[in-house]
Amino acid sequence: MALLNKYTIGAAAVLALLAAIWGYGRLRYHEGVTDTQTAAKIAAAAQYAADVARINAQTATLQAKLTELQNVHPKIVTQYRDRIVKVPLPADCRIDPDRLHNLQAAVDAANAAR
Repeated sequence: MALLNKYTIGAAAVLALLAAIWGYGRLRYHEGVTDTQTAAKIAAAAQYAADVARINAQTATLQAKLTELQNVHPKIVTQYRDRIVKVPLPADCRIDPDRLHNLQAAVDAANAAR
């Protein structure tokens, strides 16, 4: 009887030890998954911040070029805007000669501003 109790207690201790090891492994696995997800979120946020900074820089460059074009040739820009308001494109979207002339003048001005 004493021998049976000793083996029963030993088996219970081994089972408790195995359960503790299994629980610890499961805990460490979930910590690893959480760490990986956190690292992925941080990397995505850093990429987003880099994209926002790049887009802001491009927007500033574009705005500067637009301002430069408006300052260099305001007459052409004004003529083109007036033409857009007075004579919108027809349904078949063919450009009339005056609009084509204004567009070509704007393209020339943009090329000259480079």
